[in-house]
Amino acid sequence: MEKHAILMTTGSLALSNEVKAEMQLDVDSRSLQFRLTTAFIRELILGMVDGNGTHSVVPLPGGGSYGMEAALASFVSRTDRPLVCVNGNCGEQILEIMRHRGIRARSLRTPCDRPISVNELGRCLEADPDISHVCLVHCESPTGVVNPINELVQLAKQHKVKTIVDAVNSFGALEISARRTPFDVLVTVSDKCIEAPPGISFVIASLDELESSVSDLGSLILDVRNHWRSIEKTGQWHSMPPTHVVQACKKALEVLAVEGINKRSIRYAAVSDEIVRATEKYAIPLLGPRVRSPTCVALTSHGTINSQREFDALYAHLTKYNLYIDPNLNIETCSYTIGCMGAVKPTSIYLLATAFRVFFQPVDAIRAPH
Repeated sequence: MEKHAILMTTGSLALSNEVKAEMQLDVDSRSLQFRLTTAFIRELILGMVDGNGTHSVVPLPGGGSYGMEAALASFVSRTDRPLVCVNGNCGEQILEIMRHRGIRARSLRTPCDRPISVNELGRCLEADPDISHVCLVHCESPTGVVNPINELVQLAKQHKVKTIVDAVNSFGALEISARRTPFDVLVTVSDKCIEAPPGISFVIASLDELESSVSDLGSLILDVRNHWRSIEKTGQWHSMPPTHVVQACKKALEVLAVEGINKRSIRYAAVSDEIVRATEKYAIPLLGPRVRSPTCVALTSHGTINSQREFDALYAHLTKYNLYIDPNLNIETCSYTIGCMGAVKPTSIYLLATAFRVFFQPVDAIRAPH
């Protein structure tokens, strides 16, 4: 019988027992009970972003990539000229989606260990008045760098440019308010800081955007407006929902509402600090605390972990302890990522410290002078 993996990744997460317990009940997706559950989820999320009266929450079956492609397909036409802010994998994926849809997108590129510059975005907007949208990521992967979305979105608003925000790695741990950050569209998921199972993406869009239209969408299933009209009219999802995941997500959002976003952020930051202390003899954080998300910590072990092959050895070693971190080395920074979200227990961090010591100490012994 397989043991429960000790998940210290940036997704999927170690879930609490009370959230997992909600997946035991079978329910009809068209029943009043399930429609009320969906309405409750939408209402909670909308309240968390201060979006009442200005925005609406559209749940979609699928992960963050699905939700982001649906948002881009629905709200960016092939004649638009979007600018994509790129300082990590999520920004690169937005660009790739644009290319596949035949959209001529510009990019503002920043090294993956630095936040997007507000001044640089301002220069881009001044230089190119044809820019129609700014697409940006709140918390990038794999470094965990946090971009200043308040300032970036407000700047775009000043230039009458629409904004699409990827908040997959931040919603639920970092405060986002549609009043202070007047985004047009924001995408998040169930399986990150909400701490529910994977399977749902949420497109939070302004009512102005939802009530407008894009003439050349070219997809029925990716049409966020179709999903929105269906759920507004009937309370039912436009596509088959993952019913068990939806019930678990409701419980996870209830838990988040009680804990509060600020306290969840503090909890994640405490886990991050403990991981840094547990591994400090063998690794150092890539980013300083001012630009580092509390949701994960990117570490470097220069001199020992300098290639994917060397990292693979560490990863394989950790799995012997049933520990799982993100499986890829960021080649640009030679860093690897450990997640701080979910039900990370002190015993898991202690086990991580032990595994690091066993892995790195033989290396230290070989290098020690005789």
